[in-house]
Amino acid sequence: MFSLRAIFCATTCLVVASGSPALASDKPSLSPDQPSATVATARISATVQFSLSTLDRALEREVPRRLASFDDRGSSCWHRRILGRMVDVDCTYSGYVERTGPISLRAEHGRLVAATPLFGAVSGHGIRGLGRLLHGAAEGEMVAYASARPRLREDWSVALDMGEGFRWEQPPVLQILGFRVDLERYVDPAVRRQLARVSDEVAADIRELDVKAKAEAAWKNAFSNVKLVDTPAIWLQTTPQSVAFSGVRAEGDVLEGAIEIAGQAATVIGAEPAKPAPTPLPPLGDEVASPGRFEIIVPVSISYDAVRQQVQSALTGNAELNLGPQDIEIYPSAGNLVVGLRTGRAMTSGTGGDWIYLTATVQPDADSQSVELINLSVASDADAASAQQGKSPVNDMLRALPQQLTIGFKDARDRIIASANDRLSRPLGDGFRSEGRLSSVGVKNIELLSDGIRINLRADGHLKLIYG
Repeated sequence: MFSLRAIFCATTCLVVASGSPALASDKPSLSPDQPSATVATARISATVQFSLSTLDRALEREVPRRLASFDDRGSSCWHRRILGRMVDVDCTYSGYVERTGPISLRAEHGRLVAATPLFGAVSGHGIRGLGRLLHGAAEGEMVAYASARPRLREDWSVALDMGEGFRWEQPPVLQILGFRVDLERYVDPAVRRQLARVSDEVAADIRELDVKAKAEAAWKNAFSNVKLVDTPAIWLQTTPQSVAFSGVRAEGDVLEGAIEIAGQAATVIGAEPAKPAPTPLPPLGDEVASPGRFEIIVPVSISYDAVRQQVQSALTGNAELNLGPQDIEIYPSAGNLVVGLRTGRAMTSGTGGDWIYLTATVQPDADSQSVELINLSVASDADAASAQQGKSPVNDMLRALPQQLTIGFKDARDRIIASANDRLSRPLGDGFRSEGRLSSVGVKNIELLSDGIRINLRADGHLKLIYG
């Protein structure tokens, strides 16, 4: 429901023909605004997703359970004072380290992290003489972590930066016979070999995805028309112009290779526009920080018929004026709203009644999601003089109308945004889908057109083209 103040904002835009009235000599001329281009800068994220669970299963099949076995000798593994003398005994020890669970992959602050639980066991005994009577054993659990930061190269291949290496949850040290056995020197080489295997596996899987081919398909899909709203028909037309790195990221259990497609997003009211012809995938630009930020201009219209009805309702209580629909004109003139009202009796001559024209400024109020009619004043010099002298019916008209009127557009805005969000997320075929949502909405400008008031809203959110 339009509020009274909103209706007067809309009143500025349309000429409502009403028979053949006697017109005031200085009636404001019809002069509507020309519709502005509803084009905004669009940034679309084109993403290739790869589930880490698939790689988990591959690594579980290929990485051996036993990572390291060892058989070694240590000096002075047992050191005691016996009968006043220090006795040192050398010993031999052997053992193994093996996986006790699967290798799990996860995303952690943009890195790809692999973790695996390990179990180590070691046993040893002394050598030579009485030392042979000495023996001992130890075992313990440990966790090894490896991390990499995936990176998309300019040739569309994916590199895993393994420079961060790996770390232990706790140092892998076991103690027997008073001798500390550092398992790290036995296990580290084996773990490094498995890290190289992880790197090779991920790189091979990404190569099979053929990121460049997917980027070319996403680029073509970005040249599209999407019907955002049925009534009135509003179309979104996107025209990509450039493509840039947005890198490879690990999020949750998904590895994403993404690029940013930048261009224009235009909204068109009415018939579907011609679909833009796709251009070849351009050279890659520099890496970008936050892909997928998407902005469009969403037009919301207020009909002059609705405005006229509200004006009539506002004046219904004044029996002396007694205005019907045929006695109210609303139209735009040079950026202002004109409200024409026909008096119930002739002011000068004739029997049809004379017209009084009021003008007002229309301005948006983003907080209340409305347009306001302010600075309401008499348009003609003669009528203005009559009003200053307190003469009817001019003074009656001014007293009957509030000096500030408002028309809300929240319901229309919410309906359009909800429809757009439903249609921005959709399957595209060939393994691609679109995911989009508009969130923040602000007023760009207001236009007083020949057929109604148009409030151009600047809506932004995100839009992704996803494969996988």
